[in-house]
Amino acid sequence: FFFSSRRRHTRYISVTGVQTCALPILPAHAVRILRPHDERGLLRDLVSLGIDASTAARTVRRASGRAVRFDGVSPATSRLIVRTFARLGGDAHAGPSAYRGLAGPDAEDVVALGTAGQFELLATHLAGSGQASVGVADAIIRSLSVATWGAGVLQLGRFRLDLGRRIAVMGILNVTPDSFHDGGRYFDPERAVERGLAMVEEGADLIDIGGDSASGEAAEIDSAEEIRRIEPVVRALASRVPVPIAVDTHRSRTAAAALDAGATLVNDITGLSDPQMSAVVARGDAGVCVMHIKGVPKKVPPDWHYRNVIGDVLRFLDVRTMMALSAGIAPQRICIDPGIEFGKLIGQDLEIFRRLDELHTLGFPILLAASRKTLVGNVLGGLPSSERLEGTAAVNTFAIARGARIIRVHDVRAMARVARMTEALIGMSVDGTPLERCRADGTIVDESELLPSGE
Repeated sequence: FFFSSRRRHTRYISVTGVQTCALPILPAHAVRILRPHDERGLLRDLVSLGIDASTAARTVRRASGRAVRFDGVSPATSRLIVRTFARLGGDAHAGPSAYRGLAGPDAEDVVALGTAGQFELLATHLAGSGQASVGVADAIIRSLSVATWGAGVLQLGRFRLDLGRRIAVMGILNVTPDSFHDGGRYFDPERAVERGLAMVEEGADLIDIGGDSASGEAAEIDSAEEIRRIEPVVRALASRVPVPIAVDTHRSRTAAAALDAGATLVNDITGLSDPQMSAVVARGDAGVCVMHIKGVPKKVPPDWHYRNVIGDVLRFLDVRTMMALSAGIAPQRICIDPGIEFGKLIGQDLEIFRRLDELHTLGFPILLAASRKTLVGNVLGGLPSSERLEGTAAVNTFAIARGARIIRVHDVRAMARVARMTEALIGMSVDGTPLERCRADGTIVDESELLPSGE
């Protein structure tokens, strides 16, 4: 079962002049379960509202259950949440919204801490408080639902990736002369096809073919050159491998050519910035990965300011996935990518990693692409891309544990092993199987041997 929060309690609105499909009464990004990695993260959430550190610390110490953040609600709604939740035994604090000006001149943010039962009661009380509060009540129930949400099947043409049972490993195949890691190794189409075949043997669940490097040091090219590079490789591999082929492009013309050649996923690092991209994908049965980016490929943004890193990423992805849905792309054909390193400082990237599962509020599987990136090299003391394998393994393990269900990698064999091991650690692949009863020597213990003697 593939969950999407957009399937219930909806209305139509216009986003940036484009008529979108049904939106929740309160946008999905506006109410979310907070997933800080430790107490310090929750303290920062409270202090960001203007609460003094000692009060925030006392609040966290006596908190139990869950923390829910409301972004950009009206002052009246904020007061109602704080007052009602206090009567129910919960703890809520409000302050000026990070999104004042976008969500209203007096908008406020609220962080509430309590049990799941208290939040359900809050939703019930708000639902009976008037029409304006019904949308907030609905959003609370929705956020509680996605707190236990698990990725289902991602449909890519004739392929089905069951992300509830297996982490998908996406192999990177750059057919460029200037990629930051491969350095043109697979620029020749024949070598690229050979590498694609080898990736499948090494455990790739899908192959991502790119013809234009996003690196700031790479040369500018047009869609004609990009198509010339990728089309023969896509066509050859699509007819020879039993896994989906993705195309890494932000140009609708390139996407159309790749889909015609047999690709079944468009991996768009600009989050559908090309006005025709959604329509191109919607024409068939291919999927799309919508990535967050600040700035444009090959160019550093003029500033690194975020009102709230996770909040900004959520708002961007919410609007862009709505554009995809409005174009006719089914929710089970969409995944999202927070865009590690694309217009973000190291601290901002690390914050995204720590709170990755807060993106589940949108109801789409998360793709994580951090293989051998500069982030890894810098954290490890300035290592070149050739020495970032172990750091990449750590990043992918942590990301899977925090909710990523697709990892995009250069080193397929090694990272497939990382994915399979992490699956076992988080209970996806071994729990409930005979492997649970495996001894160190590899033999399986009979279930009867696990019973207490005499039974």
